Amino acid sequence: MLHYDHYYTIGSTHTVCEDYIIQGAIPTPFIVLSDGCSSSNSTDVGAQILALTTKQILENSEKWPLNYLEFGHLLINTTLKVVAKLKLPEEVLDATVMLAFLEQDNIVVYVYGDGCLLTKEHNGKINTIEIEFIHNAPYYLTYWNNRERLLEYATYEPNPLILKDSIHGKSELKPFQTQLVFRFPLKKFEYIAITSDGACQCIDFHQQHKIPLQQVANDLLKFKDVTDNFVKLNTKKILQQYAQQTIYPVDDFSIGVFANV
Repeated sequence: MLHYDHYYTIGSTHTVCEDYIIQGAIPTPFIVLSDGCSSSNSTDVGAQILALTTKQILENSEKWPLNYLEFGHLLINTTLKVVAKLKLPEEVLDATVMLAFLEQDNIVVYVYGDGCLLTKEHNGKINTIEIEFIHNAPYYLTYWNNRERLLEYATYEPNPLILKDSIHGKSELKPFQTQLVFRFPLKKFEYIAITSDGACQCIDFHQQHKIPLQQVANDLLKFKDVTDNFVKLNTKKILQQYAQQTIYPVDDFSIGVFANV
C-alpha cells in the first residue's frame, strides 16, 4: 500500500522560510516542493505560487501525465500570469520545483533546478542522488521564457550541472538544459523521497563539518511505521536529536516521502 507525507522547516540562518511543499491525490498521488532563491526578492511567495499552481494544474488536467517539457512550460506560463495579476516582479518565481507522482507502478520525479533524491530499496539499501549546479545558480523555470535572462545565465557556465549518485558516483558536467526525470519502480523501492538542497546543509557546529547526505538519508528514512504524519513526526524527531548534538540545517529544508509498504 502506498502512503505519502511531507514536512518543511526554516533554516537556522534564515529569517523567512523560502521552502514550500504540499501534496495531493488527484489525478494521482503527488508531492511538489519549491525552494526559493535567497538572492532574489520575495521567493517565499513565489515558491508557494509555484507549488499551489502545480497542484491546481494536476487536479484540473484533462491529460496527465504531461511530459517534462510540457509541464515545465505550462507551469511557468501559468505562474507568470499569476504574478502579473499580483503586480509582482518575475523574479519572485526564481525557485526550484520538484514534482514526484505515481505513474502506474513507478514514482516519477521531475526536477527543475537542484535538490536531492533519497531512496530505500526493499532489501534495505539506502541510496542518494544530489542534483547540483557547480556555480550555485540553479536553472530556474523563469529562464525558460526570458531570453535576456537565459542568455545571461548561459554565459556563466554552459555545463554547470552535476549529479552525485551514491551508486554511480559523480556524473560528468552536463548542460544546464538537461531534462531531469527520474523513475523509481515500486517493486524495487520501499521509500522514495524528494528534498530541497537543505538536506545537504546540515552542519555540526561542534565538530565544524557538514553531515554527509548519506547519513542524513539514513536518519530521515528510518520510519517505525507509516501511519498519518509519518514524515512530519520522524523529521521533527531527527531534527530535535540533531539539535542536541549541535547539528542544524542552516538552509531551509523540505522533504516529501512515498512509502510502499
